[in-house]
Amino acid sequence: MFDELRKKISNTVKGFIKKEEIEEKKEEQKLDINLSATTKIKGVFLKSVQLNESEIDDFAENLKVSLLESDVSYKTTDEFIELLKRRLGETKFESKNIRSEMVASVRGSLLEVLRRSKPGVALSEFIKNKISSGDVPVKILFLGPNGTGKTTTMGKIATSLKKDGIQSVFSASDTFRAAAIEQTEHHANKIGIPVIKSKYGADPASVAFDAIAYAKAHGIPVVLIDTAGRQETNRNLISEMQKMVRVAKPDFTIFVGESTSGNALINQIQEFSKHMKIDGIILTKLDADAKGGNAISIANTTGIPILFFGTGESYDALVPYTPEFVVDSILPNN
Repeated sequence: MFDELRKKISNTVKGFIKKEEIEEKKEEQKLDINLSATTKIKGVFLKSVQLNESEIDDFAENLKVSLLESDVSYKTTDEFIELLKRRLGETKFESKNIRSEMVASVRGSLLEVLRRSKPGVALSEFIKNKISSGDVPVKILFLGPNGTGKTTTMGKIATSLKKDGIQSVFSASDTFRAAAIEQTEHHANKIGIPVIKSKYGADPASVAFDAIAYAKAHGIPVVLIDTAGRQETNRNLISEMQKMVRVAKPDFTIFVGESTSGNALINQIQEFSKHMKIDGIILTKLDADAKGGNAISIANTTGIPILFFGTGESYDALVPYTPEFVVDSILPNN
């Protein structure tokens, strides 16, 4: 995960830092950075060096290109680069540890950008608090484009809840896509939870309504509502989704998107947000050679917190999002 972004940033640092041999009368030293001649000479005689403006600009410009090529948005890239340039300009680097200290500067700037985003709600704690207060069933609505892994993600959430002793029921409200109902049933059967369904072409909102009624009648505290995958430009399907929101009155709405979608994913989220409230985002297929940059952009630009990363097909392949997880995946702290 994040392999391409990690490689691009690492290569940018490596490209800026190269081995040069500088001889002094009494001993030979190595300075592992491609600096100006003046800074190199300082590095021989001083324990620490400070990069000049030209060196910082050169490094920052190369890194900027790497970030943009890895699907980090222009807005986020510009914010990050400005933070990094300021940090580099204020830092004195140990002559023998320039590479590791530059990586630390990049890590620190990435963390600073990511920590500006709105913190996400701990979904399990949100559900447990609702149950404790008697506000049940807790209704979780899953939406997003087709093929992003919504139903599988529902299965992962249901599995996590079951491990915590919390039963749930599926609402097979994707009555549009062929085999969608069977797919929802398949996951429900594997996990061992009930599923409420109807026939294809049925009103999705009515299926959700029936699932909520079933949960109330059987004392099931959580309803997980599947929906038809839809593009943000399909007004009819968006209207259908708005109807589902009015009928089901979800307590929490999750947008499920592919991490491999690039910057188009940000446009999808922003367009969906115009029509309904989104409480959190789950990015799937992070194991499928995603560039990784859009995770940084989403966290910084949409105002909607990322909750989890999907990292595989198994029901336990769901990793909680934290800024530290993203930065450690891109630039390990070693």
